[in-house]
Amino acid sequence: MAKTLTIELPDEIYEGLQKLAEKWQTTPERIAADWVVSQADQVLNDPLEKWIGAIPMPPWADRHDELFAESLLDESEGEGCKNA
Repeated sequence: MAKTLTIELPDEIYEGLQKLAEKWQTTPERIAADWVVSQADQVLNDPLEKWIGAIPMPPWADRHDELFAESLLDESEGEGCKNA
Protein backbone atom coordinates (compact mmCIF):
# COMPACT_ATOMS: atom_id res chain seq x y z
CA MET A 1 0.00 0.00 0.00
CA ALA A 2 1.31 3.46 -0.87
CA LYS A 3 2.34 5.83 1.92
CA THR A 4 2.29 9.62 2.10
CA LEU A 5 5.55 11.46 2.76
CA THR A 6 5.69 15.18 3.52
CA ILE A 7 8.97 16.98 2.80
CA GLU A 8 10.17 20.56 3.09
CA LEU A 9 12.13 21.94 0.14
CA PRO A 10 14.04 25.18 -0.34
CA ASP A 11 12.08 27.73 -2.40
CA GLU A 12 14.49 27.57 -5.35
CA ILE A 13 14.14 23.78 -5.59
CA TYR A 14 10.36 23.92 -5.48
CA GLU A 15 10.33 26.68 -8.09
CA GLY A 16 12.48 24.49 -10.32
CA LEU A 17 10.03 21.64 -9.86
CA GLN A 18 7.16 23.98 -10.74
CA LYS A 19 8.87 24.99 -13.99
CA LEU A 20 9.48 21.36 -14.91
CA ALA A 21 5.91 20.46 -14.00
CA GLU A 22 4.55 23.14 -16.33
CA LYS A 23 6.86 21.97 -19.11
CA TRP A 24 5.99 18.29 -18.60
CA GLN A 25 2.30 18.96 -17.90
CA THR A 26 2.31 17.34 -14.47
CA THR A 27 2.66 18.46 -10.85
CA PRO A 28 5.76 19.22 -8.78
CA GLU A 29 4.58 16.55 -6.34
CA ARG A 30 4.44 13.91 -9.11
CA ILE A 31 7.96 14.78 -10.28
CA ALA A 32 9.32 14.62 -6.72
CA ALA A 33 7.54 11.35 -5.97
CA ASP A 34 8.79 9.73 -9.18
CA TRP A 35 12.34 10.91 -8.48
CA VAL A 36 12.30 9.55 -4.91
CA VAL A 37 11.02 6.18 -6.13
CA SER A 38 13.65 6.03 -8.87
CA GLN A 39 16.54 6.96 -6.57
CA ALA A 40 15.42 4.68 -3.75
CA ASP A 41 15.10 1.79 -6.20
CA GLN A 42 18.67 2.36 -7.45
CA VAL A 43 20.08 2.47 -3.91
CA LEU A 44 18.05 -0.44 -2.57
CA ASN A 45 18.77 -2.66 -5.57
CA ASP A 46 22.41 -1.76 -6.24
CA PRO A 47 24.05 -4.93 -7.60
CA LEU A 48 27.47 -3.76 -6.37
CA GLU A 49 26.31 -3.18 -2.78
CA LYS A 50 27.28 -6.71 -1.72
CA TRP A 51 30.88 -6.06 -2.79
CA ILE A 52 31.39 -2.89 -0.73
CA GLY A 53 34.07 -3.68 1.83
CA ALA A 54 34.72 -7.14 0.37
CA ILE A 55 38.25 -6.26 -0.73
CA PRO A 56 40.70 -5.31 2.03
CA MET A 57 42.22 -1.91 1.34
CA PRO A 58 45.53 -0.54 2.63
CA PRO A 59 45.34 2.22 5.26
CA TRP A 60 46.21 4.89 2.69
CA ALA A 61 42.87 4.28 0.97
CA ASP A 62 41.06 5.84 3.95
CA ARG A 63 43.53 8.72 4.16
CA HIS A 64 43.85 9.63 0.47
CA ASP A 65 42.64 13.22 0.95
CA GLU A 66 45.07 13.82 3.79
CA LEU A 67 48.00 12.25 1.91
CA PHE A 68 47.18 14.19 -1.25
CA ALA A 69 47.15 17.46 0.72
CA GLU A 70 50.52 16.59 2.29
CA SER A 71 51.94 15.88 -1.16
CA LEU A 72 50.72 19.24 -2.47
CA LEU A 73 52.17 21.01 0.55
CA ASP A 74 55.54 19.28 0.05
CA GLU A 75 55.54 20.28 -3.62
CA SER A 76 54.68 23.90 -2.88
CA GLU A 77 57.35 24.13 -0.18
CA GLY A 78 59.89 22.64 -2.58
CA GLU A 79 58.97 25.12 -5.30
CA GLY A 80 59.26 27.97 -2.82
CA CYS A 81 62.87 27.01 -2.13
CA LYS A 82 63.68 26.87 -5.86
CA ASN A 83 62.34 30.39 -6.40
CA ALA A 84 64.26 31.87 -3.48
